[in-house]
Parts: sequence; C-alpha cells; structure tokens
Amino acid sequence: MRAMVHSVSRAPAFGPEVRTVAADVRNLEKVKEAIIDCEAVVHLAAQVHAIHDPMVDEDFETVNVEGTKHILDAAVGSGATRIVFASSVKVFGEETNGCIDETQTPNPQTAYGRSKWQAEQLVSEYAERCGLTAVSLRLPMVYGPTEKGNLYRMIEAIDHGRFPALPPLPAVRSLLHVENFVQAVKLCLGASHFKRGAYIVADAEPYSVTDLYNWLRAGLGNAASQWRVPLWVLKGAARCGDLLEVVYGRRVPLTTERLTKLVGSACFSATAITRDLGYQARHSFRETVPELIAFYRKAKGTGC
Repeated sequence: MRAMVHSVSRAPAFGPEVRTVAADVRNLEKVKEAIIDCEAVVHLAAQVHAIHDPMVDEDFETVNVEGTKHILDAAVGSGATRIVFASSVKVFGEETNGCIDETQTPNPQTAYGRSKWQAEQLVSEYAERCGLTAVSLRLPMVYGPTEKGNLYRMIEAIDHGRFPALPPLPAVRSLLHVENFVQAVKLCLGASHFKRGAYIVADAEPYSVTDLYNWLRAGLGNAASQWRVPLWVLKGAARCGDLLEVVYGRRVPLTTERLTKLVGSACFSATAITRDLGYQARHSFRETVPELIAFYRKAKGTGC
C-alpha cells in the first residue's frame, strides 16, 4: 500500500504496511512514479482554502483539474483499474432548498466548486474511454480530530468567547464524520460496479446549525447562553465586515459570505449510496463532540 503526500515531513503517521511517497499532483512525472504498479487509486488531493490569494482560480485549475488529469493518466499508464475520487457537494452550489440528492443538476457557484465539477467529468470521461471502474464521492464538510479546517477554528472561537451565541435557526447542514467517509471509500474499493458516476456521502441526518453550536459549547464546559445574538444583528455585522474587507483589503472574521456558510441550509441525501452500496453512517456529530474537544485541548496543551 502506498500513500502519495505533498510533503513527507507534514504527512500523518501511517502504519508499517504503508510506503509514503512525496509528489505534487501538478507534476505528471512524479505522479507516475508514485502510482506505478497500483491496482486502485483513492484521489484525495485538492486545493481547498486559498482566501485572498491572487492566483486562487489558477490554483484550483492546476491542482483540482489538471492534477486530477495527471492522476488519471498515471493510473491508466500503470494499469490501475479503479479510481475513487473525493469530490464535493459544492458542485451543487453553496446552499440548498430542502434536502437534495444526485438527481439535482450541478450548478457550482465558486472556483472551487467549478473545479470539482470539471474533475468529476474527467473521471467519468476516463472511466468510459479507458474502461476504468471509477466513481466520484460528493462530500460535505468532513469532520474529525484535526487542527485543520473551519470546525477547529469554530471550537477555538467558542472557547475564547469570540463566537456569537447563535439564535435558534431553521437551517440544517449535512456533515460527514471521517470514519463514515472511510467506510464509503472501502465500499467503493470493493464494489463490482457503480450504478452512477457520483454519490453523495453524508452522516445519517443533517444537523441544526444551532444544535452544532450548543453541543460544542456544552462540550467545552460552558453553560448554556442566556442571551442569543438576533439574526438581524449578525447580518448587519456581516455587511460591515464586507465593507471593511473592501476598504482595508484584509480578511475579517464575519462577512456575508461566511455568515451564509454558517447559517444557510446545505442538506444532502446519502440515500443512493446507502441503497446501491450498503453504506451506513455509524458515527454522528453529537457523539463525536467529546473526542473533538479532547483533541482541541491536547493540541492547545490544556489537557483533557
């Protein structure tokens, strides 16, 4: 088994059965060296967060689209027969009206979403043209014990009193526990075929945004907030943040875009992969909160 990583020094610790190889998906020759003799490839590499980078659109294109093409070319050249590609629900846009499934037509609204949709189409094209058994997994935010990503920053902000006490909100958001994602990948590696080229993968149920906040606050040992910031106040503060970013050219904690990601609905159904491949989401956010908080405390050096 082989793990291709961007930097060996920053790679997670793998077991002795895994050989680590450093390669950049933008370098076709290095990718070919990394994938040689592989029978199956799980493609997780992506450009995700690059806010205020003037080359951001180009980065999404070179990493997410051209990089995926390099992976596919190398896989075909090495004789690999199976590809599992980690895509994103962002191919559908930033918000949903109700809970959607794979029958929804992709309509990406950002450079990241567009790049993932283009990469999905490459995977499907190579599958048809080269006879690969290939599938794209459309993922919402994946959570677990890590210092990367918005969830860790949210926990940190709540812990330091910098996160607004959210009011009761009707919005729900789909998330994906990392172990649920691993289960989906294993199912894809073992499936004889796929009835569709892309599947949504998510936890069993979407989560109320307010519940997520309340569970994290309780997990940190904070008493329930007696006063909640009204939504209209949050929206006003977000508009001020929009103006400050334009005037000063610096990132501020709250803007309309970031508030929308926090309080907007983004609900996705994993019914198809459950029906076709037997996927069952065994982990939920609420039961994972103690693990998330323990990891956060350890990372901060504050104990359990």
